[in-house]
Amino acid sequence: MSSIESAWYKGAKWLKLLRPLSNLAEHYARSKRNRFLSSQVQNQIITSNGKSIPLIIVGNISVGGTGKTPFTIALARFLESKGKKVGIVSRGYGSQLKSFPYEVQLNSLPEDSGDEPLLLKQRLGCPVIIAPDRIAAIDLLVSRYDLDVILSDDGMQHYRMPRTLEIALVDGQRGLGNGRMLPEGPLREPCERLSSVDFVVVNSASDAFPDGFDFEWTEWFKQYSYHVMSIRPGQFYRLDNDEQEVIVGESVYAVSGIGNPERFYNTLSSLGVKYSPKPFKDHHKFELLDFVDMADQRIVMTEKDAVKCRTLDLGNAVYLSIEAELDASLFDQIYSRLF
Repeated sequence: MSSIESAWYKGAKWLKLLRPLSNLAEHYARSKRNRFLSSQVQNQIITSNGKSIPLIIVGNISVGGTGKTPFTIALARFLESKGKKVGIVSRGYGSQLKSFPYEVQLNSLPEDSGDEPLLLKQRLGCPVIIAPDRIAAIDLLVSRYDLDVILSDDGMQHYRMPRTLEIALVDGQRGLGNGRMLPEGPLREPCERLSSVDFVVVNSASDAFPDGFDFEWTEWFKQYSYHVMSIRPGQFYRLDNDEQEVIVGESVYAVSGIGNPERFYNTLSSLGVKYSPKPFKDHHKFELLDFVDMADQRIVMTEKDAVKCRTLDLGNAVYLSIEAELDASLFDQIYSRLF
């Protein structure tokens, strides 16, 4: 975690120096949303043959990892279990392509697709299209596939995009930090934006907002209805061939390039894995030089990082799969709102 991220979540006093910039960011965010509310943006996608397709945005109001990707996977699987054909659009953060939109393939390079869209494609197999302009991604998606529902991985602040439902993810370990807008705090939009979405999902709510969360937003948030998501660790798999591996009684290097690496480390601890933490910035582009000092022990990484490291020949490196667990009633409520 960078020094400013640490300050956001510890309530550092010096951040007040950044308040004028945060006030400007808040004014811009409110103006942008007010323009959206006063516009006539449709809430569904209308295809060329007149078919209407609901669009669900899975997003957040803070920077950093909140669990959007595992939630999107779980929601897509639920919808597919109901016989619905699902497509996904994403910004494709980390993509180095010059031309968009781009349809992610199972064998796409992570520098082309971005890490999260590639993971979604590999886990789900459904169509995934990326573009900074989400409308362009949607247009290509519906031109190629006959779909029943579209999921947007992030994009809550992409107000040009239609939206049938908005689902906001909140990190239960870090909450909303100091409750301030960027750069004084981690928020993309003001806290009260959560009261306007259709569903709020708190990731790792068993330890959500523990004693010591004394920021102004916490009491307001506790009065708001939210759903609980927990992340269940799956199995360890070898990076080179995806065969299941057992990690018992050995010390490892725990590599993570995700928004909240502490979540990964806590999971390893719960599994009894002895590790030396090796955190990198979120969406880090890994190369062999990153691992030169890790030759003496096995390397364990997140599944999201694994999609970027498969071509690096890291020997006996493994990754840990994860699954999102939610109350089935949440998905039933989402489904009833759509169909």
